[in-house]
Amino acid sequence: MRGMGRVLTALAVLTWASCAKQQSPAAFVERYLELHRSRDVDALLALHTADAEFVIPGQEPLRGTAALRDLFEWDAVLGSELVMSGIRSDADTILIDSVIERNKWFQALGLVEVRHRAGTRIVLRDGRIAATYPAAFDDETQRRLMDRFQPLLRWLGEHRREALDQLLPGGKFRYDAATARLWLEVLAEWNTSRRPDG
Repeated sequence: MRGMGRVLTALAVLTWASCAKQQSPAAFVERYLELHRSRDVDALLALHTADAEFVIPGQEPLRGTAALRDLFEWDAVLGSELVMSGIRSDADTILIDSVIERNKWFQALGLVEVRHRAGTRIVLRDGRIAATYPAAFDDETQRRLMDRFQPLLRWLGEHRREALDQLLPGGKFRYDAATARLWLEVLAEWNTSRRPDG
C-alpha cells in the first residue's frame, strides 16, 4: 500500500510540475515550501530533474536524486523550516530576495533563525528544478554562527574526535539523516557540558 501512495504522490506532483510553466514563481515556491514543511521527500524529489544540483556556498555541489534525497532527509530530521519572500522570475530562473531558515541544529547552537543574503536562485528546466543556488548567510548570521560554531569544533576535537570525522569529513558537511541525528546527539552533549553542573 505504501508503494501505491508513492506512485500517487509522484503522479500528482508530476501533473502539477507539468503545469508549472503557467504558474507564478511565488506559487511554485509556495508549493515547494508546502512539501518541505510536510517532510514529503518523494514529492520534493519529483519537483526536481534527475540530474538536479543543490549548491550550498562553501560546500561540494550535491547532484542527482540520491544526494538530494539525503539533503531532504537531513532537513526532515532537523525539522527545518524555510520562509521565503521577494520572489520573482527572470526567464527560467526564480530569484528570491529573502530566505529565513530555522532548524534544531541552529537552535542547539543558540540561533533561533538564520538569514541568507538576497540572491537565492532556483533554475527550472521543463517546469522542474534543475539547480538550486542558496545565497550565503548574511554578515550578521555568519558572525553569530561562527561565534558559536568555533567553540563547538574545539570541544569536538577534544571530546568526540571520532564524531568530528564523521560529521565533517574533509572539513565539509555531510548531509543525510544519520549525520543529522549524530549532530543533534553531539550538540546535546556539548550543551550539557557547558552547564555549570555539566
